[in-house]
Amino acid sequence: MAVAVWAVIRFLSGRLTTSDQIAVFGLLIALLPAAGLAAKALKPSADVDLANASRKLAEAVKASEVALRTQLLGGDNQPIDVAFTFDAVPSRVAVGAAPTGRLSEIGDYYRRLQPRRLLITGAPGTGKTVLAIELILSLLEERQAGEPVPVRLSLAGWDTTRALDTWLADELADVYRVPRATAKYLADQGCVLPVLDGLDEMDTRIGDGGPSRAAAALAALNQSYVGRQRAPVVVTCRSTTYDALTAKIRLLDAARIDVSAVTVEQAQRFVAARALNPQQWQPVIDAARGNPHGPPAHVMSTPWLLTLAMTTYEAEGDPTEILHFSDREALRSHLLDRFVPAAVELHKRAGNRIYKAEEIDHWLGLLARYLTDNARAARTVHGHVLPSTDLVLHRLWPLAGTRARAVDIVITCVAGLAIMASFQPWAIRGIYAALPRAVVALLIIGWIFASARSAWPTPKNISLSRLRTLDGWRAVIGSVTFAFIAALAFSVAIILSIIFALGPEFFIVDTMVGYMIPLAPIALIGGIAFGLRRNLETTAFSKGPNYLVWADLRSGVVIGFSAGAASFMARYFVSWSIWIDEMFASAILFAVLGGIVWAGAWRRYFATLLCMRRRLPWRLGRFLAWASEAGLLRVAGNAYQFRHLELQDHLAEFAAARENDTRATTH
Repeated sequence: MAVAVWAVIRFLSGRLTTSDQIAVFGLLIALLPAAGLAAKALKPSADVDLANASRKLAEAVKASEVALRTQLLGGDNQPIDVAFTFDAVPSRVAVGAAPTGRLSEIGDYYRRLQPRRLLITGAPGTGKTVLAIELILSLLEERQAGEPVPVRLSLAGWDTTRALDTWLADELADVYRVPRATAKYLADQGCVLPVLDGLDEMDTRIGDGGPSRAAAALAALNQSYVGRQRAPVVVTCRSTTYDALTAKIRLLDAARIDVSAVTVEQAQRFVAARALNPQQWQPVIDAARGNPHGPPAHVMSTPWLLTLAMTTYEAEGDPTEILHFSDREALRSHLLDRFVPAAVELHKRAGNRIYKAEEIDHWLGLLARYLTDNARAARTVHGHVLPSTDLVLHRLWPLAGTRARAVDIVITCVAGLAIMASFQPWAIRGIYAALPRAVVALLIIGWIFASARSAWPTPKNISLSRLRTLDGWRAVIGSVTFAFIAALAFSVAIILSIIFALGPEFFIVDTMVGYMIPLAPIALIGGIAFGLRRNLETTAFSKGPNYLVWADLRSGVVIGFSAGAASFMARYFVSWSIWIDEMFASAILFAVLGGIVWAGAWRRYFATLLCMRRRLPWRLGRFLAWASEAGLLRVAGNAYQFRHLELQDHLAEFAAARENDTRATTH
């Protein structure tokens, strides 16, 4: 590599005779096979270390689930130790299921099953997701080498026309920091235990004669094997939904456990631990104990309803108001109506900033209605099932319709044209100047075309930490070497064709400079960009939903800055006339423009905000993070979700009613 650079500099100096120039190029040709072997040797290893990949995945899953557990428990670490019972069926049941169990025993309960297939059912709000999280954390804490890593996934996002392993691999790549090839290998080798949350969220209605995604999911799980046994899996579902499904299909070779209602004694302990004034709740507890079927007992029966009621009355009011209701659903609706303002008030008392009440209602209602409409209509866009529970920033563009993609393309075109305008082939005149401009123009046009075709861009992240390893340096150096080989080979081919066609007397320095100057920076830019893009850029890891789009932008900026710096370094070595501050300013310009062009996920998010600027907050990610801190949303991997599906449905209905009232008033 060093010899090749020396030869190019000597040649461009213009001090060589024609015979010397031919000798230099002969040296370069002789170096090509050696350089090719070096590039091949520098290629990073593609072997997958299953043990190391599984360990890293387990660490990432544990961190994510601990955070979600804390959030679901309202910042506490002690869940209600709910009981569950084994629902035996006549045949095709996992062996080893005990008749009863408790949340604190769920890990041991699962390990006794053969095969390890578990179905968790229960009424809305009974804590199915918390039970699944407890199982995941228990398995991770006692995980032995070679055991699969439990990973919780939202079933609502599974397009059942795709194979389970394919979807699982995509989720590992999208939500966790797993390269796609590694994710596919982990899924194929049975290194992942799918914990599939929300079978009931796949369809809005069951048993109406229409196609059922939930039934298709169960059919796929029944066809999944590891050796001679059906593959291990954990599924959560509402009892009523699963009961309706069992008329046609059920999860085979699995133990079904049904989560029991919270007892009055458990509710009393929960209130004593959480309430500022537990004595205010004593009349409600006494009423629940006296009438197990009344509204007070209903509120005390599930962790979700208990949390709903306590949040409401801790903010304002007297909990004995519950005693005035004679209808369960009326009480439930009343608590849901008051939950958002109550949660906001408590968040304000803790010293946090708040938004205007009407803004919160409008924004959350719009997002809730979008998710609920997706579920009811089973909407798909460009091969992807639109989410019914997940709010992922760069995938919210269907809210704005096709306008978001059109604006995305316009942004790409403007940034691309700016890059083309700023690219000047230094010291080149005439026909030779067309070569670099044509190359850059073709690259920009190709990228614009790719942006137009990509409906669902994936956020990326430059993993600069890989440069601490030998493989990381091999990745970049190998790509730069390959790019220089290609540039030199192209130059030699052009020059030799001139020599053979016109004779050695036409082998002049101007001809050489005309081709070498534009190719040198293109080779350096292409090599560095290709090395970063192919070998150091990975799917962005979800350190939080907002991190994804900003990691994607950072990836684009790093590549743009590297391209700009490489381009102007090449100019410096060719002309020796550029100042360092000018080179740095140009690199910054390339960083901004390159970041916009390269960062597809961030650009799609930005385009969505432009299209929805009067209907959603400009800093949408910041608002959703605030709503999560206030207890209105929860974080699940790379997505925000409403605290509970009931809250989402309630806000969606409220938003629809408000829109209908507005239309009626207008007309």
